[in-house]
Amino acid sequence: MNYFFLILLIFSLAACEQDGLNWADVNAEIQEKFPKVERISVNELKIKDLKDVILVDVRKKEEFAVSHIPGAVNLEDPFDIAELASQSDKNIVVYCSVGYRSAAVVHELKNLGITNATNLEGSLFEWANQDLPLVNKVGSTRDVHPYDEYWGQLLD
Repeated sequence: MNYFFLILLIFSLAACEQDGLNWADVNAEIQEKFPKVERISVNELKIKDLKDVILVDVRKKEEFAVSHIPGAVNLEDPFDIAELASQSDKNIVVYCSVGYRSAAVVHELKNLGITNATNLEGSLFEWANQDLPLVNKVGSTRDVHPYDEYWGQLLD
């Protein structure tokens, strides 16, 4: 009987590995779901002067409190972001954990007439995976809110 449970455990673990997440699949799914949403890569953003863009983190306040990109503002509602965008001529870069929620927000912003918003591909997880600066209310941090166990697989 114990042998049966051992075999079952081995097959379960193998199935979990096959069902694991990878960036290529996640990014392809986001692009398929939101084909008209413009993207900027972490590599493109990190060479820009972040003072030249408005970074908008659309994650929940609890996630933002753990860490965020320096200079980011935390706004979840597209109408609030549209209001912010209307007060500046800077480009808006929107991010979340992996890029799905932020792509949906950029899609909504486009529907509201905001044309200078882009989605950060890979979002905060890719930013953290490249060991780029993160902050919280007390200063620098390396902590990242994993959203949940499933999506947290994408964090190195």
